[in-house]
Amino acid sequence: MKLVNPTESIDTIISVIENAKVFVVLVSPYTDLNGWENLKNAINNASAKGVKIHYYVRKEEGVPGTEELNVTLFEVPDLHSKMFYSEDSAVIGSAHLKYNEDINWTYILDKPTEYDEMKDFFEKNIKPVAIEKN
Repeated sequence: MKLVNPTESIDTIISVIENAKVFVVLVSPYTDLNGWENLKNAINNASAKGVKIHYYVRKEEGVPGTEELNVTLFEVPDLHSKMFYSEDSAVIGSAHLKYNEDINWTYILDKPTEYDEMKDFFEKNIKPVAIEKN
């Protein structure tokens, strides 16, 4: 794992999105993208290139700023995990996708085993209880 400077966390997540060719999974329990145009643009640009984007949020928390995104949105009861990954890169951390000045830690998972463990956690614990939001 490689620790990212807190001021570079969002740029690191955007990089995962921009470099994706097949899919992106965004897991952020609390979301408020209002004011975060660079992130929203990265998501919509990736989607326009054919990248499938699945966005997981905590059930009944609301999703401000996601209305104009071309994503499949899912709600997950009791979600608190934060992870952002594509077919070949992953970032985990303490940050929610909320436009604010909080200090958070973010790690790039740079070993295949780390990526596989994170994805396995997602597949076993988050995906089975996720409900697609229409």
